[in-house]
Amino acid sequence: MQNSYILAALCSMCFYGFSDVIFKLSARNGIASHQFIILQTIFFLPSALSFGLITNTIHIGVPFYYGMCAGVTLYFALLYFAISLSTGDVSVVAPVFRSSFVLSSALAILFLDEHATFIKIAAFALSVIAAFLLLGQLKPNSNNKTHTLSTKKTTRNLIIATVFMGITGFIYKLGAIAGGNTISIVNGQAVVFFPLAFIACYIKEKKIVFVWKYLYLGFGAALCLFGGLFLLLEALKFGPASTIVPISQMSFVVSAITGIFLFQEKFSWKKALGLGCAIGAIILLSQ
Repeated sequence: MQNSYILAALCSMCFYGFSDVIFKLSARNGIASHQFIILQTIFFLPSALSFGLITNTIHIGVPFYYGMCAGVTLYFALLYFAISLSTGDVSVVAPVFRSSFVLSSALAILFLDEHATFIKIAAFALSVIAAFLLLGQLKPNSNNKTHTLSTKKTTRNLIIATVFMGITGFIYKLGAIAGGNTISIVNGQAVVFFPLAFIACYIKEKKIVFVWKYLYLGFGAALCLFGGLFLLLEALKFGPASTIVPISQMSFVVSAITGIFLFQEKFSWKKALGLGCAIGAIILLSQ
């Protein structure tokens, strides 16, 4: 059983990693964060509802309501994450964003009586070190005031995104242990996320904007997010959040390596050391 939920968490990690890369692709193409979130949610909600109706697995109850709560926190997490990617490298932003699992795990240990073992503490320490090493890459290389302000703004947005994602991970665990099925939680999230995306776009643009040219990116992001979330929630049914969420959120290893090769992002010894710490944390948590 342990091998089963660890494998599911690792597959979830890969899906989330590819979704982060797609978010970066949208930023490089100049798509505003609120516009891109609409592109992916118009695929995510119909897919979740269709799957639930076909398999007759949508049930309104406590897990569904937890999913609705997660829909609110996830929306703001992805919004600020996308904003951060417009000015920062995915090989830096994604690792810091995905280190949100430290908050998720801390909440699970504090409120769900999960065990804080030496291995988990060591893994968390490695993850925090990795995040700080990579966050340092956002510092400006010059004294240009505009660049400095932009860096501070990116850092602020990234911290907000990370906190919201950490809370989302904890809500997922609450939904998973509430006795419901995975698809009910996913649909609860989707029915809240969908209107939030459209409301935010209307407030920003005074109209609903569809960037049809990049619809394929929205489809790719929705597919990866659905796969990552489904596998994460399945794993949480059988294993501790303080192990599964960290492995799933280590997706930044995938996105960081892809970013370096795909976008020719600068590779430094700090990035190498940060990714090494992250991989070490995955190995520890997989034991």
